[in-house]
Amino acid sequence: MTKASRGPRIDLNTATEEELMTIEGIDGERARLIIEHRSEHGPFQSWKDLHQVPGIDSVLLGKLQRGSSLGGAAEDAGAGEAAAGSAKEQRSSGGGEVGDASALEQIMGLILLDRAAAEAYRVAIDVCKTPDIKKQLEGFRADHERHERELLDALGAAPPDQPDERGQCIRRYTELSAREERTALVAMRGNEELTNDAYASALASDLPDEVRRMVEANWQDERRHIRWINEEIRTRGWELPEVPSTLAEAA
Repeated sequence: MTKASRGPRIDLNTATEEELMTIEGIDGERARLIIEHRSEHGPFQSWKDLHQVPGIDSVLLGKLQRGSSLGGAAEDAGAGEAAAGSAKEQRSSGGGEVGDASALEQIMGLILLDRAAAEAYRVAIDVCKTPDIKKQLEGFRADHERHERELLDALGAAPPDQPDERGQCIRRYTELSAREERTALVAMRGNEELTNDAYASALASDLPDEVRRMVEANWQDERRHIRWINEEIRTRGWELPEVPSTLAEAA
């Protein structure tokens, strides 16, 4: 069956099984589970409610936000709330309010990247012996974990179950490269370069002001990380010499 990518959004609170199956990522089993859940618990009031349906993780939730809606249920539920409470629910539910589809995908990418970076820092910290270096890397790891939590809160999404392919590559690269402090810092510099580029790219997307401020603040952390790593590598004389062009060509 061809998955719909354009046209009117499908209302998850009224759609039939066949209609649900036109949404990317929704097969017959998930469609039945969605219908069973709303029959038992009533209409979905926010996007967070979808996490109660078995088989719907944060990645699939993003696809649902792009290809469907919650009809008028969420609006009816919030109609009697104070303006501040309604604004808070809108931010926490995600509700498709994170700019365009490309922006949503990029934010989910940042979440997975921050998680992978935190895991990579754990690997690097384990091989470091100098207390000052370990303490600094532990602080950087905590920054990435905080970034992940904040972005998940902004989307109203649950933590991803598994790392994506890029995250797996980052961890494998760090495990293979980080054998002692010098190679650990060189590996983390490469990882931070990737993270910095991803945050800079996300800032070029259509983001709501609140999410943009969060991404900008996180990016400043990433820039601080890479400045410290570069300075530490330089100060300790750990920079690898450049390979002469003739040798590079021969390799």
